[in-house]
Amino acid sequence: MGTGSCTWIHSTYLCFIFAFLGFLRSISPKLTVDHQIVRIKKAAPTPLRFRSDGTFKILQVADMHFGNGKLTRCRDVLRSEFEHCSDLNTAQFLERMIELENPDFVAFTGDNIFGSSATDAAESMLQAFQPVMKSGIPWSAVLGNHDQESTMSREEIMSFISLMDFSLSRTFPSDEDYPNMKMDGHGNYILKVNGAPGSSYAN
Repeated sequence: MGTGSCTWIHSTYLCFIFAFLGFLRSISPKLTVDHQIVRIKKAAPTPLRFRSDGTFKILQVADMHFGNGKLTRCRDVLRSEFEHCSDLNTAQFLERMIELENPDFVAFTGDNIFGSSATDAAESMLQAFQPVMKSGIPWSAVLGNHDQESTMSREEIMSFISLMDFSLSRTFPSDEDYPNMKMDGHGNYILKVNGAPGSSYAN
């Protein structure tokens, strides 16, 4: 076989490889799972620590009762406000409070969503916690009696919350937190706050 024939075969082979790679690239979106992009959780800045002035500001948020976003109307408002008031008002209020208070930590203390109004628990929680995730401030949540009344169990909800951006939430009590006791439940955990940098309480 002459040199020219070898060159022709090699060229044909390379063309085939490039064509096949182009084909794979063209169909690669179809090979993903439900066309979802896999992303990594954004980690909260840790450890939690008092400021140099000895303060540590916590913004507590309770009973948001988030439902289906703009589709869920407000309760206990004036009749004239009802048509224009929805869960979005809660989200906007939370975002504004975070901006004004500039807390070191945000604690959500239950009934984050309202089961009977939330047709998709995961989507409702993503919307409810969006303002704090957007801020980049460390946060955590525990559950109330209404959170599990939608489409997820308490364990599933806590697991989902723990995977959200900047969340320090935990699904189960940790043996490290409770070395001498047995504690059951989902969402029972301890978060430690270290002393101010340079102080005798700094860890």
